[in-house]
Amino acid sequence: MQGDFRINDWLVQPQINSVEREGKTWHLEPKVMQVLVHLALHPNEVLSKDRLLQAVWHDTFVGDDVLVRCISEIRYVFGDDPKSSRIIQTIPKGGYRLIAAVTTDSSPEAEPQPVSAIQSSASEVHHQTGHELVLRYDYDLSHPKESHGPIADEPHFRSPNGLPHSDETNSAHPLIETAEPNHTQATNAEHNTGRGRGSSRHRSWFISASVSLVIVFAALGGAYAWNSMHRSAVDFFWGPVLNSNDPVLFCIADQGQYAALTLRDAADPARQVILKDNLTAVVIDDLNAVVQITGILKSNDKKYSLKGEGSTNLTDLRAGPTIFVGAFDNAWTLRLTKSLRYHFDNNPEMTRFRIVDSNSPAHTPWVVDRLEQMATNNYRDYAIIARFIDSNTGKPAIIVAGVGRGGTIAAGELITDPTYLAQLAGAARASGNKKNMEIVLSTPIIDGEPGSPKVEATYFW
Repeated sequence: MQGDFRINDWLVQPQINSVEREGKTWHLEPKVMQVLVHLALHPNEVLSKDRLLQAVWHDTFVGDDVLVRCISEIRYVFGDDPKSSRIIQTIPKGGYRLIAAVTTDSSPEAEPQPVSAIQSSASEVHHQTGHELVLRYDYDLSHPKESHGPIADEPHFRSPNGLPHSDETNSAHPLIETAEPNHTQATNAEHNTGRGRGSSRHRSWFISASVSLVIVFAALGGAYAWNSMHRSAVDFFWGPVLNSNDPVLFCIADQGQYAALTLRDAADPARQVILKDNLTAVVIDDLNAVVQITGILKSNDKKYSLKGEGSTNLTDLRAGPTIFVGAFDNAWTLRLTKSLRYHFDNNPEMTRFRIVDSNSPAHTPWVVDRLEQMATNNYRDYAIIARFIDSNTGKPAIIVAGVGRGGTIAAGELITDPTYLAQLAGAARASGNKKNMEIVLSTPIIDGEPGSPKVEATYFW
């Protein structure tokens, strides 16, 4: 699908990955737009997750979580509440269904076209609707906007977009109608001046075109400001990484090398044989966060590589953005966070691990007791997320590091879920849109499994 179309009163432009309403523009990631387009091609039809994954990621192996994040991102932009959805309905064990009206009309007055017409080329759509740009940017911005309810499947909060929760189309100023003379005006002009109706229409067309150009240039002049204010939640956090021309490096914590491994006999899997080898172990909690983040990178066609922290050097870090995963088993994480406001600390016996606020070092509420952790497997874990420009390399650095087991998983969830990122974006705007940030989060660990992340503190500079 290449042509523009509408979902209710939203203008969707797949070719430039944008969604517009009331003169405001939101940009979707390419894969997110492809999910939306595929749903729009099959309105009111239940599409299974497998079908959507095959349609959008047919050449890449990804998990359901990538699709779930795309659906959450679409809901975020449209201000859609999954519990009382007006756009995308979740069908338990079935998939997703687009329940909003899909048309290819360019103005509220136009007759809706069948959904198959969405497949028209962009040039055909623009040719058929010459005054499209005028109506698109001339909504009544003074119309009060209603706040609406939760927009995602997990924690609930009000959308920072300030989008109306109504499905009604706001009326546009009739510029085309007022700019072009009616039949009576043309007749009077012809009678009084002796000029033909064609001259009058030509003159009115010129006036209409001039007004259109003024509106278009005004809209383009404000586009950068709108785009900056209404970037997608994912682009808000990952923009410095995704916009870099350099590949991304994962610097992951690695454990000591093993001289042997246990393999199973293909003929008799119950039989195990120990063989000599040379292996490096990776903590599965850290690997979980890596998988979550790679979903973001893959959906944006971003190249990446992985290296153990023991084999990573400064030259590697100077080659592009780096994502550091793990805390007390990753020396690079400890080095980079040492100078930050929130950093890691431990007692000499290595039985108490904590996150310290440099502005209040005596106040230490974020502590993991190793003895309690090992004895009960039920405790509260903590993590640091940071995004900043490393002064040593001049490249973006992202820290994703938990204190105990599970904190890193929760951190990976927070920075890949548009719902959480939208909350973080709101906090960043309140702080003055500073570029660098650091977040302390907590999560309950129950029987060794982490719960939902909770933001404990934020700092922007």
